[in-house]
Order: sequence, then C-alpha cells, then structure tokens
Amino acid sequence: MPVFPFMVFLFFPYELVLVSSELVHAELPSRITALSGSCVQIPCRFNGSEINLKNAKSVFGFWIKKDHVLSNSGRLIVFDGSANITKGFSRIEILGNLSQGECSTVFYDVMNNHSDNYYFRVETNMPGQKYTYQNPINISVSDSPQPLILKPTDLKEVTENTTVNLNCSAEAPCPKQPPTISWSNNPESANITTQLQEKPDKTQSVFSHMTFKASYMDHRRNISCTVTYPRKTSNDSTVETTVMLQVLFPPKETCITIDPSASVSVGTNVTLICKSKANPSNNMNYTWHKRGQENQLDFGEQLTFTVNRMSGGWYFCTAKNEHGIQKSEEIQLIVAESLSLIIGCVVGVSAFLLIFLLITLFLRVQRVKASTIKETVIADQGQEKQVQISSIFANGAFVSGEELEMPKDVNDIVHYGEIDFSTPQTKSTTVKSSGIETIYAEVRGPEKEMNQD
Repeated sequence: MPVFPFMVFLFFPYELVLVSSELVHAELPSRITALSGSCVQIPCRFNGSEINLKNAKSVFGFWIKKDHVLSNSGRLIVFDGSANITKGFSRIEILGNLSQGECSTVFYDVMNNHSDNYYFRVETNMPGQKYTYQNPINISVSDSPQPLILKPTDLKEVTENTTVNLNCSAEAPCPKQPPTISWSNNPESANITTQLQEKPDKTQSVFSHMTFKASYMDHRRNISCTVTYPRKTSNDSTVETTVMLQVLFPPKETCITIDPSASVSVGTNVTLICKSKANPSNNMNYTWHKRGQENQLDFGEQLTFTVNRMSGGWYFCTAKNEHGIQKSEEIQLIVAESLSLIIGCVVGVSAFLLIFLLITLFLRVQRVKASTIKETVIADQGQEKQVQISSIFANGAFVSGEELEMPKDVNDIVHYGEIDFSTPQTKSTTVKSSGIETIYAEVRGPEKEMNQD
C-alpha cells in the first residue's frame, strides 16, 4: 500500500485531516471542561459521504485515549462500538446515528484521572474503511464548575421605569444532567425564562433571562444568580455571582423634620430639615417655602432661624435633581405664645358659655317656682271663695242659685247660714225699716239627711 504524505489544516475549532488520498474530517470542539462526578457530552460529526457509508451494512464507532496511532503501545481504546466494550469509564454512549455521520457521545461519571486527549475512530464492514481522525478533543476534569457569566455587569445607567434585562449563563457539559439556575433577591415583577442553548462549537450551556421594570426601590439591590450542578457525590456543586442594581431616579419620599419640635417658644432657635431619596443625590437642590408667601424663604437642605411671633405657620420644601422635582407635605410650626393665646381664648369662651348656661338654668328654676306659688295662691283663693259662697251673712247681697248649689255627695259638709236677730222683726218674710230691706235665708240640707232627722 503506497504511503502518501498527509496534510493538516487548522480550522478553528476543528482540524481538517487528509488521510490516504481523501480529505476527511471530524467536527469536534478542541476542548471541553467536565465536572468530576458528573457526565460530559462531546458533540461530534464526521463526513460520512467521503467514506461511502451508504454501501456499508454496519458502522462502528471507537474512542481512543492518548494517541491516534494504532501501533502506539500507549494508546487505550476506552470504547469499542463493534463489541460494545467500555474501559476506564462506568459507561460511554454514542447518541448519534453513525450511518448519517453523527457521532456525539456521552462519557458518564468522569473523574479527575480521565483528563486527556480523546480521538474518534469509525470503521465499517467494508474492506479498507477504517479511519482514525487526528483532531482530538481534550477533556479537562475539574472539581469546581466553571464561573457564571452575568450580563450586564454594570447597571449604573439604568433609569427608573426603564426595562432591565439580565442574562445569566453557565456551561452545561452534560445536557443529560443539566444544571439548574435560580435567582435570589430579584424584584417581584421580574419575569424569568430558562433554557438550554447550543454554542457555536456545539457544546451547550444553560441560559436564564430576567426582565423587569426598574423602580427606585430597586436601587442598590443585590441580585444573585446561582447555578447548581448535580453530581454523583455526597453534595451538589453550586456557583454564584451577584450584581448590584444602580437606578437613576428623581426625588422620592420628600419630607420635613423639625428640631427641636413642632411647638416652640419665642426666642428659640429652630431647624427644619428637608429629607429626600434620589439618585444621584450629591447635587440635590432644596428650596424652602411658607404658605401665604410667594417668595422662597431659603435654599439648602436645612432652614435655621430664631422664632418670633410671626414664625408660626405651614412650611414645605422642594427637592430637585437632574431627573425631576418633588414637593414635600406641609408641616406646621406652632409658636408657644400663640398657642397660649388660642388656649386662653378657648377657655374664655368656654367659661362664658358655662356662665350663660347657669344663668339660663337659674332663671328657668325661678320661673318654675313662681308658677308653683301662683297656682298655690289660686288654689287657696278658690277654697276661700267656696267658703264664702257656702256662708250667707245677714244684710248681704242676693246670692244666685248656682253659687248656693249644694254638694251632690251626701257626705259633703253642710254649711249653715248665720242669721242676725238683733233687730226685732214683725214680719216673717221681709221687713222694710228706714228704707233698708232685710233678707232672711233658709238653708236646707239634702233630702235624705232631712228625712233621717
């Protein structure tokens, strides 16, 4: 068999190999990092048309460690597809369809001593069709997973109410046992999607995307991305990275505090402090105002003055930065003398109302007493009148029948009239003497009583 010189062409990340008189190549990443205790998947593809796989009844794949030269005694066939034999590994599985040039393979339970170069070899049942590809893949086994990639790493220019996108990705050397990604301290409004992605060299990574709308409450928030790798060991392996969120926003929660208090006496030094949250805050502008006054009182974070009688009233401040402005709620400053005057007025009015109420009550009681006395007098006079009516005096005026009406009750008291016989009478009825007419009255009691007598 004639020997032809071979030529190697570098085509990153693959190598092109000229074996015999045909140009054949295997598509392999030049390097892959595996995690000890886990598995590693090697993407692999070869040009099947160049070795006439269509006419082959069977195709077998091999993996050789250390060297591609078959005569080298140091070589080790770790996987023999023709006999399904695995050496040095717990298990090796070719996932691809070799008849279609697919040779992707999974090495399970890799350990540190598995770090080395590995070559792929394909054989068919047809004579002369045995090819070992000279572009190996280097498997590097590590006890620690590869670092995460969190983008963007600098969020200082995020403005409030703008949409923020964070991407966290990590190597997935074993898609059969993919790592999991989790986020911590993320905003409640965040929307997260996670998936496996294929990279240009056919290896895979786990990719998580977070999106949310920035709020001033997210300023200086530490958002962490954590990746956990399942391993055939006592503990899973995790790796984490954190980014601090920087949000630019206008003044928020602007308010005023008064030192020493909101109620002070005349002559006291008082300080009003305007507080506000903002980013940036190093160039904040503060303006002071008082209700009822058009002009500003002062500028600056603090307003200090000596209290006088005119200092009382409602104060407010405004805070401003390059992103906006906000006005605080008004706060009242009470001067103690004014407070005493108000309290004195309230007490005076209350005392006046109390005195008025007492006088009104006294007068009402007096009216009630007077009415009671009057009714008593009227009652007494009525009784006296009844007595006068029931008594008939001599030489009195004529009394009508109604006034002499006797009580209807037989038990009522019977009043007898008094007749004066001091003057001798000659007639039994009426005697006229000296022009004076004397009337004699006859008093009778009830018939029942008279009958009893």
